[in-house]
Amino acid sequence: MALKLPQPKDYRSVPLEDVELTKSIRATLAGLDASAENLAEAITLPKECYTSEEWFEFEKRAVFDRDWVCVAHVGSIPNPRDYISININDDPLLVVRDQQNKISVMSAVCPHRGSIIGEARGNCERFVCPLHHWTYDLHGKLLGAPEMNASVPLSELKLQAFLPVLRSEVWNGWIFVNMAGQAKPLAPRLKVLTEEIKNHHMDEMLSTPNVELGPYPWNWKYMQENAIEPYHTWYLHRGIHDFAPSSLASFYEWDDEDDGAVFHPTGFLDIDANFNMSFKCLFPIIKTLTEKERQRVMFTTVPPNLFFGAVPDGVFYYIILPAGANSLKLRVGFLYPEATLKDRNFEAIFKTAIDGLYAYNDQDVVSNARVHLGLKSRFAMRSRYAPKEKTLPQMNRWLVKRYKAYAAEVESRSQSAGNRKRQARVPG
Repeated sequence: MALKLPQPKDYRSVPLEDVELTKSIRATLAGLDASAENLAEAITLPKECYTSEEWFEFEKRAVFDRDWVCVAHVGSIPNPRDYISININDDPLLVVRDQQNKISVMSAVCPHRGSIIGEARGNCERFVCPLHHWTYDLHGKLLGAPEMNASVPLSELKLQAFLPVLRSEVWNGWIFVNMAGQAKPLAPRLKVLTEEIKNHHMDEMLSTPNVELGPYPWNWKYMQENAIEPYHTWYLHRGIHDFAPSSLASFYEWDDEDDGAVFHPTGFLDIDANFNMSFKCLFPIIKTLTEKERQRVMFTTVPPNLFFGAVPDGVFYYIILPAGANSLKLRVGFLYPEATLKDRNFEAIFKTAIDGLYAYNDQDVVSNARVHLGLKSRFAMRSRYAPKEKTLPQMNRWLVKRYKAYAAEVESRSQSAGNRKRQARVPG
């Protein structure tokens, strides 16, 4: 009997199969509430949330499958037919701008034998699998399959073989994908942040080519935590961070109805400062910024995997690419107005910007690795937060809400399956 393959529409959301709520996962779940309290009462997440590969498998479903994951910025694919590749938890993806400037995200896995399609980035009219030259258009539809007519007509094959297009959303120029296809729209959950950064006009910016750093031996959540809390900057980054002292950090109250991001501004001692060794902006200031916005950086994480800092002349960012509980890579880039990138001296000046950011990253690399090593110890404890770590209980609330929602899903499906089995055993 011929194998009946799903039609294209069935592939637009393909959630991972549920994980079992094992004894250890249930134990971790039972300890989460204490981390999602307000700042005065919250304690850190259980260490297993950072070190357990079993827990990471749970997270892949609870967080990375069911919420919005950042894959690129529109400024990385500015022209029609541009594309960029990215791998999210073993799923190779293509982020594509078609001939009509429509952006989509699709699988980069050839449905014939599983070869990966596309280079790191490029511009093309169609995608060609390097293994057998099966060809697809920029919407994932099969155009040709050499020598396959002897097995199956191309018209029939087109219904069976395609690059699945995933549900995506663009907010402020950032492109997000929802693998399971069921997440609530993202933009309505970013109301305060959208207002705070509107004068940067990020959706109109262009991105520098990404640089991938790593692999690094620590957990993706700690990467976000270190980036979004200002407590450590006076100590770990003393000297190079003094122009933006943690004493000038401020915070927002958490709103469960506006929970798409965790963010806070840190003020500068002088206007138009920046994160390089001159401590000043190297490029023209964005003309639409207010004086207040020119004297701060807005640090932002859009969980789970986007972090950016909006500064007076642009935006620096990284996209976190986990490789399990204990490893990750970073895709780093900068956003600037088009006029800035077209300046004839841009490349020479930009090197100074990169070197400046690496000065901070080099210190974080050593510190983050040490923390992750400590979290693996039997002596690692859960502890209270300092006032300048107010963003961390907020991050916990974001996580715990999603952990519990997925666990409830699994429980419900398990109970329904059990009921069906019991009903099947009842004599008619």
